[in-house]
Amino acid sequence: MASYSPRKDKNGQIISYQIKVTRGRDKLTGKQLTPFTKTYIPPEGWSKKAVERDLIKVMGEFEAACKRGEVLTKEQEREKALREIEEKKRLQAEAERKPTFNRYIDIFMREKSASFAPGTLENYRNVLKKASVVFGDLKMEEIDFLRVKQYIIDLQNNGTNDFNGKPLAHKTIIKHYIVLHALFENAVENEVIPFSPMQNMKRPKPRKDEVSKEAVVYTEKEIQYIIECLNQEPLKWKALIMFAIDSGCRRGEIIGLKWEEVDFRTGRVNICRNAQYTAGKGTYISTPKSRKNRVIYLNRPVLAVLSEWKRQQALLHFSQRIPNNGFCFTQDNGQMMNPQAPTSYLSRFGKKYNLPGIHPHALRHTMATLSIANGADIVSISEKLGHAEPSITLNVYSHANEEAQQRANEVLADAIYNRKQA
Repeated sequence: MASYSPRKDKNGQIISYQIKVTRGRDKLTGKQLTPFTKTYIPPEGWSKKAVERDLIKVMGEFEAACKRGEVLTKEQEREKALREIEEKKRLQAEAERKPTFNRYIDIFMREKSASFAPGTLENYRNVLKKASVVFGDLKMEEIDFLRVKQYIIDLQNNGTNDFNGKPLAHKTIIKHYIVLHALFENAVENEVIPFSPMQNMKRPKPRKDEVSKEAVVYTEKEIQYIIECLNQEPLKWKALIMFAIDSGCRRGEIIGLKWEEVDFRTGRVNICRNAQYTAGKGTYISTPKSRKNRVIYLNRPVLAVLSEWKRQQALLHFSQRIPNNGFCFTQDNGQMMNPQAPTSYLSRFGKKYNLPGIHPHALRHTMATLSIANGADIVSISEKLGHAEPSITLNVYSHANEEAQQRANEVLADAIYNRKQA
């Protein structure tokens, strides 16, 4: 049953009414149960009769709502709030235990941020951002073999919408395959899913209409022609490109090189830095790709050009009052060079001297191929290139190694059979 009682201010004026609806007594204890309550505040300017009529109406509606179970006591409201908090915690725990693809990207990237280089992290984010368009709201456990395989096929066929329907290059497809494979394996390790949907998935093959590009490798005569062309170029670029040809270093390792690491007496060079660039961080210095320093040796003609460039660079910086930061190759203003700069320069150089496809990695391939083909051992070349294992070098330069073995075989034949016949 509903009732009401007025509440007054200090001056005895009614400011509100408290409506109560009794709940009876507890069946076990016989104690009076806490009633349902509601505060009614009279509208300003209303007459006493108008307020009473409205109060009776509100009281009747409130009592009806109580009977329908739509009103809670303060104690019940607290209990409900506690239940909602517990349910929220349960749902959060469930989300952690069975996250969506988008949620697990955050977990995966946070875990890898300590061990991945910024450039690698950016590449992973770009790949996973594209995959999240397809898998984003699916729970990790819902993503099966066929879903992932279809996604890879779609990339091969049309690159999906954000690539304007253009198929992706095979190298890019492989990158997507590798990143997704790593994410799902990580989810297995963290016991988010029992097994990876890519567990039995083979690496994608190139499309039939896609001709794989062979690595650009120059002959000895072509390298001589390149060096002749460099004689007509600015000394900085001549020194940089000759260093690249002779050392086989990656472009970032060349940009990160400092004069203090070059011993002009012995030709010994310590490769201990790698310049990288990301849109968010700009150009920055990290460790070489193998994460360890290595020592290489330069030939005398290259050391002579480097020495000449060092003197010219010092004069240029002195005349322009540019602070010396110690880097061998810098921008004209003395600032660190973007790792993309050698690629851009070689593109212009190639057009000027009719050398299509020339880029820093082509010079790296050339150094390794010519060295191995002329008898250098795989282990030494692997160390010079900074490969983690000689097997990597052997896989990449198997053709050059076959040529080297043939030459070695001929030397053995001369030593054993030809001499014997003589």
